[in-house]
Amino acid sequence: MDPSSPSQPQSDPLPAASFVHDGGFLDLQTPNPPIPWKKRFRAAGKSLRKGTDIGVGILNGVVGDYLHQQGNPLAVRMGFYASGKPLALTPEALSSACPNMTSRICVLIHGLVCDETIWNYGESGRANYGVFLQRDLGYTPFYLRYNTGRHISENGRNLDQLMNELIAALPVAAQEIIFITHSMGGLVTRSACGYGLRQDSPWIPKVRKLFYLGSPHLGAPLEKFGNAAAFVLKKFPRPYIQIIGDVLNVRSSGIKDLRFGYVSDGDWADRDPDLFLKNNKNSLPLMDGASHYVITARLTQNPRHPVSRWFGDALVRTPSALGRSRRRDHFLDFPACHHREYPAMGHMKMTHSPEVYAQIRQWCEQTLFDER
Repeated sequence: MDPSSPSQPQSDPLPAASFVHDGGFLDLQTPNPPIPWKKRFRAAGKSLRKGTDIGVGILNGVVGDYLHQQGNPLAVRMGFYASGKPLALTPEALSSACPNMTSRICVLIHGLVCDETIWNYGESGRANYGVFLQRDLGYTPFYLRYNTGRHISENGRNLDQLMNELIAALPVAAQEIIFITHSMGGLVTRSACGYGLRQDSPWIPKVRKLFYLGSPHLGAPLEKFGNAAAFVLKKFPRPYIQIIGDVLNVRSSGIKDLRFGYVSDGDWADRDPDLFLKNNKNSLPLMDGASHYVITARLTQNPRHPVSRWFGDALVRTPSALGRSRRRDHFLDFPACHHREYPAMGHMKMTHSPEVYAQIRQWCEQTLFDER
């Protein structure tokens, strides 16, 4: 082309460090934003710790009695926990962990194969029934973690001792104690109250209210099925089938206690736990001097639906949660006005439900109003 001719329009050349990809330009000169490795590692570490805690909780629920007997470090030791760590029961440690300590104590106790994180709404750990009661009514929450594979009565005795240690270490003298319990946690609490009464434990007179969320006071159908299945399999004349029954019977003492809701040593001591649906339960009435409240759930809207009648909240049926036994010595006398049932709700949902918390708060407020 003649350089003297008029210049022709030309497109701008591509930048030296750019190229065309999928119809667009990628700028290789502009540095990418830095990857927040520290934040990612913290998130990964938190997720790993949570997964480990969940695994340890399940392991303890299934074979926790064996782990305890063997002195295995994976066996959970009962204690109060804060932010995933054991809470030392000294005035200094409690003042540091609970700077706004009050004389009103709320103890939250989880169920089988769980730990104290079951109460949390989401991942933060800063939203649960204990936090809400502290904000709304001035309770100081304490969250229990324990080995759910041990006998319920063993955990009950340990809880009685732990409550004595807590009361002695509080920097502010406790005037009122309430318990919010889920599933097996309700049986452990009743057991602790029984042992505390026998020992004249100093925390017992301070207990004002106990809330039982889906606690199988008369037993859980799934454990009854497990007992029956293992018993039948071991009766087969084929060794390879009998082995399946033996494997089923490996489940922990805590699980077997849920068959009929055993809460005292006399229920299981010196007895064969694998006999076919043999109920050796002794009488343990509700503790006098405190108000007892029951929250139940069912899987369907219609309370008469066969699914709700047979399976309740999927793990615990309403008659068991209410202690409606045909045997007079096993019947628990919960007032009708102290019971609330939620439709279309499962067993685990009761531990972190806005509706359930609203009911717990209402009962607490009603009692406070009556006391005033």
